Amino acid sequence: MDHVMEQKCASCGAPLRFDPQQGRLVCDSCGATQKIPDELDIGSVDLTGFDFNAITENATDADAENLPIYNCLSCGAEVIASAEQITTTCPYCGNNIVLTDKVSGKLRPDGVVPFRIDQKALPDALNRFYKGKALLPRNFFSEHSVGKVTGVYVPFWLFSGQVEGKLRFRAETVSTHREGDYVVTTTHHFQLQRDADLRFTDIPVDGSGRIDDKLMDSLEPFHMAEAKPFDMRYLAGFAADRFDRAKDDVADRAKRRMVVSTESAVESTLTGYINPRRAGGSLRASMSARYLLLPVYLFSITHGGKSYEFAVNGQTGKVVGTLPVSRSVSTRYFLLRMGAVAAVVAAAFVAKYMMGA
Repeated sequence: MDHVMEQKCASCGAPLRFDPQQGRLVCDSCGATQKIPDELDIGSVDLTGFDFNAITENATDADAENLPIYNCLSCGAEVIASAEQITTTCPYCGNNIVLTDKVSGKLRPDGVVPFRIDQKALPDALNRFYKGKALLPRNFFSEHSVGKVTGVYVPFWLFSGQVEGKLRFRAETVSTHREGDYVVTTTHHFQLQRDADLRFTDIPVDGSGRIDDKLMDSLEPFHMAEAKPFDMRYLAGFAADRFDRAKDDVADRAKRRMVVSTESAVESTLTGYINPRRAGGSLRASMSARYLLLPVYLFSITHGGKSYEFAVNGQTGKVVGTLPVSRSVSTRYFLLRMGAVAAVVAAAFVAKYMMGA
Protein backbone atom coordinates (compact mmCIF):
# COMPACT_ATOMS: atom_id res chain seq x y z
CA MET A 1 0.00 0.00 0.00
CA ASP A 2 1.41 3.39 -1.02
CA HIS A 3 1.57 6.03 1.69
CA VAL A 4 0.84 8.95 -0.63
CA MET A 5 -1.84 11.57 -1.00
CA GLU A 6 -2.41 13.92 -3.93
CA GLN A 7 -4.29 17.20 -4.06
CA LYS A 8 -6.30 17.19 -7.29
CA CYS A 9 -8.93 19.56 -8.60
CA ALA A 10 -12.46 18.12 -8.36
CA SER A 11 -13.46 20.01 -11.51
CA CYS A 12 -10.68 19.15 -13.96
CA GLY A 13 -8.34 16.72 -12.20
CA ALA A 14 -5.28 19.01 -12.41
CA PRO A 15 -2.90 19.37 -9.42
CA LEU A 16 -3.90 21.81 -6.70
CA ARG A 17 -1.52 24.07 -4.80
CA PHE A 18 -1.89 26.16 -1.66
CA ASP A 19 -2.06 29.88 -2.51
CA PRO A 20 -0.64 32.06 0.32
CA GLN A 21 -2.56 35.18 -0.74
CA GLN A 22 -5.97 33.51 -0.84
CA GLY A 23 -5.30 31.02 1.94
CA ARG A 24 -7.00 28.36 -0.21
CA LEU A 25 -6.14 25.53 -2.56
CA VAL A 26 -6.22 26.75 -6.15
CA CYS A 27 -6.17 25.06 -9.52
CA ASP A 28 -3.93 26.82 -12.04
CA SER A 29 -5.65 24.93 -14.85
CA CYS A 30 -9.31 25.91 -14.41
CA GLY A 31 -9.15 28.51 -11.64
CA ALA A 32 -11.23 26.55 -9.11
CA THR A 33 -10.51 27.09 -5.41
CA GLN A 34 -11.07 25.02 -2.30
CA LYS A 35 -11.20 26.14 1.32
CA ILE A 36 -9.15 24.37 3.99
CA PRO A 37 -11.34 23.84 7.07
CA ASP A 38 -10.12 25.02 10.47
CA GLU A 39 -11.61 22.51 12.83
CA LEU A 40 -9.04 20.98 15.19
CA ASP A 41 -7.16 22.33 18.19
CA ILE A 42 -3.38 22.20 18.18
CA GLY A 43 -2.21 19.73 20.79
CA SER A 44 1.26 18.48 21.58
CA VAL A 45 3.02 15.36 20.40
CA ASP A 46 4.00 12.90 23.12
CA LEU A 47 7.34 11.44 22.08
CA THR A 48 8.06 9.72 25.38
CA GLY A 49 9.85 6.46 24.68
CA PHE A 50 9.81 7.12 20.94
CA ASP A 51 12.82 5.60 19.17
CA PHE A 52 13.59 8.28 16.58
CA ASN A 53 16.55 6.37 15.14
CA ALA A 54 14.39 3.35 14.38
CA ILE A 55 12.43 5.20 11.71
CA THR A 56 15.52 6.42 9.87
CA GLU A 57 18.05 3.62 10.15
CA ASN A 58 16.81 2.03 6.92
CA ALA A 59 16.53 5.29 5.00
CA THR A 60 19.65 7.34 5.69
CA ASP A 61 21.91 6.08 2.93
CA ALA A 62 22.32 8.46 0.02
CA ASP A 63 22.14 5.60 -2.50
CA ALA A 64 18.82 5.44 -4.33
CA GLU A 65 18.48 1.70 -3.71
CA ASN A 66 18.19 2.36 0.03
CA LEU A 67 15.68 5.21 -0.22
CA PRO A 68 11.91 4.75 0.11
CA ILE A 69 10.05 4.39 -3.20
CA TYR A 70 6.49 5.65 -3.72
CA ASN A 71 4.09 5.26 -6.62
CA CYS A 72 2.39 8.30 -8.13
CA LEU A 73 -1.35 7.68 -8.00
CA SER A 74 -1.93 9.62 -11.22
CA CYS A 75 0.55 8.09 -13.64
CA GLY A 76 1.93 5.12 -11.71
CA ALA A 77 5.54 6.29 -11.91
CA GLU A 78 7.94 5.32 -9.12
CA VAL A 79 9.11 8.32 -7.09
CA ILE A 80 12.16 8.17 -4.82
CA ALA A 81 12.17 10.32 -1.67
CA SER A 82 14.81 10.92 0.98
CA ALA A 83 14.18 10.03 4.60
CA GLU A 84 13.42 13.65 5.53
CA GLN A 85 11.07 14.55 2.67
CA ILE A 86 7.38 15.01 3.42
CA THR A 87 6.37 16.24 -0.03
CA THR A 88 7.61 15.69 -3.53
CA THR A 89 6.57 16.30 -7.12
CA CYS A 90 6.15 13.55 -9.68
CA PRO A 91 8.79 14.26 -12.35
CA TYR A 92 6.56 12.72 -15.05
CA CYS A 93 3.08 14.21 -14.56
CA GLY A 94 3.85 17.13 -12.19
CA ASN A 95 1.45 16.02 -9.44
CA ASN A 96 2.13 17.33 -5.93
CA ILE A 97 2.50 14.33 -3.61
CA VAL A 98 2.37 14.23 0.19
CA LEU A 99 4.14 11.20 1.68
CA THR A 100 1.64 10.44 4.42
CA ASP A 101 3.81 7.95 6.32
CA LYS A 102 6.14 10.87 7.19
CA VAL A 103 3.34 12.83 8.90
CA SER A 104 1.32 10.05 10.51
CA GLY A 105 1.14 8.76 14.07
CA LYS A 106 3.88 10.18 16.27
CA LEU A 107 5.45 11.88 13.26
CA ARG A 108 2.33 14.01 12.68
CA PRO A 109 3.05 17.70 13.36
CA ASP A 110 0.96 19.51 15.97
CA GLY A 111 0.29 22.28 13.50
CA VAL A 112 1.46 24.38 10.58
CA VAL A 113 1.97 28.11 10.03
CA PRO A 114 0.84 28.58 6.40
CA PHE A 115 2.71 30.67 3.87
CA ARG A 116 1.37 34.23 3.69
CA ILE A 117 4.01 35.68 1.36
CA ASP A 118 3.60 34.68 -2.25
CA GLN A 119 6.76 33.99 -4.25
CA LYS A 120 5.83 36.88 -6.56
CA ALA A 121 6.27 39.25 -3.59
CA LEU A 122 9.87 38.18 -2.95
CA PRO A 123 11.49 40.82 -5.23
CA ASP A 124 9.92 43.59 -3.13
CA ALA A 125 11.14 41.91 0.07
CA LEU A 126 14.66 41.68 -1.38
CA ASN A 127 14.58 45.33 -2.44
CA ARG A 128 13.77 46.35 1.14
CA PHE A 129 16.54 44.08 2.43
CA TYR A 130 19.42 45.51 0.41
CA LYS A 131 18.14 49.09 0.10
CA GLY A 132 20.76 51.53 1.40
CA LYS A 133 23.60 48.97 1.48
CA ALA A 134 26.12 51.11 -0.38
CA LEU A 135 28.96 48.57 -0.38
CA LEU A 136 27.00 45.80 -2.10
CA PRO A 137 28.47 44.68 -5.46
CA ARG A 138 26.54 45.96 -8.47
CA ASN A 139 23.85 43.62 -9.80
CA PHE A 140 24.34 41.20 -6.89
CA PHE A 141 20.56 40.71 -6.66
CA SER A 142 19.95 40.61 -10.40
CA GLU A 143 17.51 38.07 -11.86
CA HIS A 144 20.40 36.11 -13.34
CA SER A 145 22.33 35.78 -10.08
CA VAL A 146 19.48 34.50 -7.90
CA GLY A 147 19.23 30.73 -8.02
CA LYS A 148 16.10 28.62 -7.71
CA VAL A 149 13.76 29.77 -4.97
CA THR A 150 12.24 26.93 -2.94
CA GLY A 151 9.29 27.36 -0.63
CA VAL A 152 9.69 24.80 2.13
CA TYR A 153 7.93 24.02 5.38
CA VAL A 154 10.82 23.66 7.82
CA PRO A 155 10.34 21.42 10.89
CA PHE A 156 10.59 23.34 14.17
CA TRP A 157 10.36 22.34 17.81
CA LEU A 158 8.56 25.01 19.83
CA PHE A 159 9.60 24.96 23.47
CA SER A 160 7.57 26.38 26.33
CA GLY A 161 8.54 26.26 29.97
CA GLN A 162 9.55 27.94 33.19
CA VAL A 163 12.88 29.12 34.59
CA GLU A 164 13.16 29.63 38.33
CA GLY A 165 15.84 29.95 40.98
CA LYS A 166 17.98 32.52 42.78
CA LEU A 167 20.78 34.72 41.50
CA ARG A 168 23.35 36.57 43.61
CA PHE A 169 25.28 39.67 42.59
CA ARG A 170 27.94 42.03 43.92
CA ALA A 171 27.44 45.72 43.20
CA GLU A 172 28.34 49.19 44.45
CA THR A 173 26.91 52.63 44.88
CA VAL A 174 29.10 55.73 44.72
CA SER A 175 28.28 59.16 46.14
CA THR A 176 30.30 62.36 46.51
CA HIS A 177 29.98 65.39 48.75
CA ARG A 178 32.12 68.38 49.63
CA GLU A 179 33.72 68.89 53.02
CA GLY A 180 35.43 72.26 52.99
CA ASP A 181 38.10 72.20 50.34
CA TYR A 182 37.75 68.46 49.83
CA VAL A 183 35.47 66.34 47.67
CA VAL A 184 34.73 63.11 49.51
CA THR A 185 33.78 59.98 47.52
CA THR A 186 31.99 57.20 49.37
CA THR A 187 31.63 53.71 47.91
CA HIS A 188 29.20 51.21 49.41
CA HIS A 189 29.50 47.52 48.55
CA PHE A 190 26.44 45.28 48.40
CA GLN A 191 25.61 41.63 48.05
CA LEU A 192 22.27 41.30 46.28
CA GLN A 193 19.95 38.36 45.77
CA ARG A 194 17.06 38.12 43.35
CA ASP A 195 14.44 35.42 42.98
CA ALA A 196 13.70 34.46 39.39
CA ASP A 197 10.49 32.97 38.02
CA LEU A 198 9.90 33.52 34.30
CA ARG A 199 7.68 31.63 31.87
CA PHE A 200 8.35 31.26 28.16
CA THR A 201 6.08 30.25 25.30
CA ASP A 202 6.91 28.86 21.86
CA ILE A 203 10.64 29.39 21.54
CA PRO A 204 11.39 28.01 18.05
CA VAL A 205 14.36 25.74 17.34
CA ASP A 206 14.66 24.20 13.89
CA GLY A 207 14.70 20.43 13.76
CA SER A 208 16.55 20.13 10.46
CA GLY A 209 20.25 19.36 10.43
CA ARG A 210 20.47 20.29 6.76
CA ILE A 211 19.71 24.00 7.24
CA ASP A 212 22.00 26.53 8.90
CA ASP A 213 20.84 27.15 12.48
CA LYS A 214 21.92 30.79 12.51
CA LEU A 215 19.94 31.43 9.35
CA MET A 216 16.80 29.94 10.91
CA ASP A 217 17.28 31.77 14.24
CA SER A 218 17.57 35.07 12.38
CA LEU A 219 14.16 34.58 10.72
CA GLU A 220 12.27 35.15 13.96
CA PRO A 221 9.71 36.14 14.88
CA PHE A 222 7.03 33.82 13.57
CA HIS A 223 3.51 34.70 14.74
CA MET A 224 2.36 31.46 16.32
CA ALA A 225 -1.15 32.82 16.83
CA GLU A 226 -1.67 32.16 13.11
CA ALA A 227 -0.76 28.46 13.42
CA LYS A 228 -3.37 26.11 12.02
CA PRO A 229 -4.21 22.53 12.95
CA PHE A 230 -2.02 20.35 10.76
CA ASP A 231 -3.64 19.63 7.42
CA MET A 232 -1.74 18.08 4.52
CA ARG A 233 -3.49 20.40 2.09
CA TYR A 234 -1.36 23.35 3.28
CA LEU A 235 1.67 21.50 1.89
CA ALA A 236 0.36 21.33 -1.69
CA GLY A 237 2.80 22.99 -4.07
CA PHE A 238 5.55 23.42 -1.45
CA ALA A 239 8.44 21.31 -0.29
CA ALA A 240 8.31 20.05 3.29
CA ASP A 241 10.78 18.19 5.47
CA ARG A 242 10.37 15.97 8.50
CA PHE A 243 12.63 16.67 11.47
CA ASP A 244 15.92 14.76 11.53
CA ARG A 245 16.90 16.08 14.94
CA ALA A 246 14.73 14.90 17.81
CA LYS A 247 13.40 17.19 20.51
CA ASP A 248 16.04 16.12 23.03
CA ASP A 249 18.82 16.83 20.52
CA VAL A 250 17.98 20.54 20.33
CA ALA A 251 16.47 21.16 23.77
CA ASP A 252 19.71 22.67 25.11
CA ARG A 253 19.50 25.50 22.56
CA ALA A 254 16.06 26.48 23.84
CA LYS A 255 17.11 26.07 27.46
CA ARG A 256 20.14 28.30 26.92
CA ARG A 257 17.96 31.03 25.43
CA MET A 258 15.55 30.83 28.36
CA VAL A 259 18.32 30.99 30.95
CA VAL A 260 20.18 33.86 29.25
CA SER A 261 16.92 35.83 28.89
CA THR A 262 16.14 35.23 32.57
CA GLU A 263 19.59 36.39 33.66
CA SER A 264 19.22 39.53 31.54
CA ALA A 265 15.75 40.25 32.96
CA VAL A 266 17.01 39.83 36.52
CA GLU A 267 20.03 42.07 35.94
CA SER A 268 17.73 44.77 34.56
CA THR A 269 16.15 45.03 38.03
CA LEU A 270 19.46 46.08 39.63
CA THR A 271 18.76 49.78 39.21
CA GLY A 272 20.61 52.29 41.34
CA TYR A 273 23.78 50.18 41.49
CA ILE A 274 26.95 50.27 39.43
CA ASN A 275 29.21 47.45 38.28
CA PRO A 276 26.80 44.59 39.08
CA ARG A 277 28.65 41.26 38.84
CA ARG A 278 27.26 37.75 39.01
CA ALA A 279 28.33 36.12 42.29
CA GLY A 280 26.51 32.80 42.28
CA GLY A 281 23.10 31.22 42.42
CA SER A 282 21.42 28.76 40.08
CA LEU A 283 18.48 28.51 37.72
CA ARG A 284 16.33 25.51 36.87
CA ALA A 285 14.42 25.11 33.62
CA SER A 286 11.49 22.82 32.89
CA MET A 287 10.28 22.56 29.30
CA SER A 288 7.80 20.91 26.99
CA ALA A 289 7.76 21.00 23.21
CA ARG A 290 5.43 20.77 20.27
CA TYR A 291 6.26 20.10 16.64
CA LEU A 292 5.23 22.58 13.92
CA LEU A 293 6.06 23.24 10.28
CA LEU A 294 7.02 26.87 9.60
CA PRO A 295 7.13 28.56 6.16
CA VAL A 296 10.51 29.52 4.70
CA TYR A 297 11.74 30.46 1.22
CA LEU A 298 15.32 29.36 0.53
CA PHE A 299 17.61 30.46 -2.29
CA SER A 300 21.27 31.10 -2.97
CA ILE A 301 23.22 33.66 -4.97
CA THR A 302 26.51 32.86 -6.65
CA HIS A 303 28.93 35.77 -6.87
CA GLY A 304 32.66 35.77 -7.46
CA GLY A 305 32.77 31.99 -7.36
CA LYS A 306 31.18 31.88 -3.88
CA SER A 307 27.65 30.86 -2.91
CA TYR A 308 25.68 33.03 -0.47
CA GLU A 309 22.69 31.45 1.27
CA PHE A 310 19.49 33.40 1.98
CA ALA A 311 16.19 32.69 3.66
CA VAL A 312 12.87 34.55 3.73
CA ASN A 313 10.26 34.23 6.46
CA GLY A 314 7.27 33.00 4.45
CA GLN A 315 4.88 34.58 6.93
CA THR A 316 6.38 38.06 7.47
CA GLY A 317 8.69 38.56 4.46
CA LYS A 318 11.78 39.11 6.62
CA VAL A 319 14.97 38.40 4.62
CA VAL A 320 18.21 37.15 6.19
CA GLY A 321 21.56 36.21 4.72
CA THR A 322 25.20 37.22 4.41
CA LEU A 323 26.11 39.95 1.94
CA PRO A 324 29.48 40.44 0.22
CA VAL A 325 31.32 43.75 0.06
CA SER A 326 32.59 45.05 -3.26
CA ARG A 327 36.24 46.07 -2.97
CA SER A 328 35.99 48.64 -5.73
CA VAL A 329 32.80 50.14 -4.30
CA SER A 330 34.20 50.20 -0.76
CA THR A 331 37.38 51.92 -2.00
CA ARG A 332 35.38 54.59 -3.81
CA TYR A 333 33.12 54.98 -0.76
CA PHE A 334 36.16 55.37 1.50
CA LEU A 335 37.74 57.96 -0.79
CA LEU A 336 34.49 59.91 -1.05
CA ARG A 337 34.07 59.91 2.73
CA MET A 338 37.69 60.97 3.23
CA GLY A 339 37.23 63.70 0.63
CA ALA A 340 34.12 64.94 2.43
CA VAL A 341 35.95 64.96 5.78
CA ALA A 342 38.92 66.78 4.23
CA ALA A 343 36.56 69.38 2.75
CA VAL A 344 34.94 70.00 6.15
CA VAL A 345 38.35 70.33 7.83
CA ALA A 346 39.54 72.69 5.14
CA ALA A 347 36.41 74.82 5.41
CA ALA A 348 36.83 75.02 9.18
CA PHE A 349 40.49 76.05 8.79
CA VAL A 350 39.62 78.75 6.26
CA ALA A 351 36.84 80.07 8.50
CA LYS A 352 39.19 80.21 11.48
CA TYR A 353 41.85 81.96 9.39
CA MET A 354 39.37 84.54 8.10
CA MET A 355 38.12 85.25 11.62
CA GLY A 356 41.71 85.65 12.80
CA ALA A 357 42.37 88.08 10.00
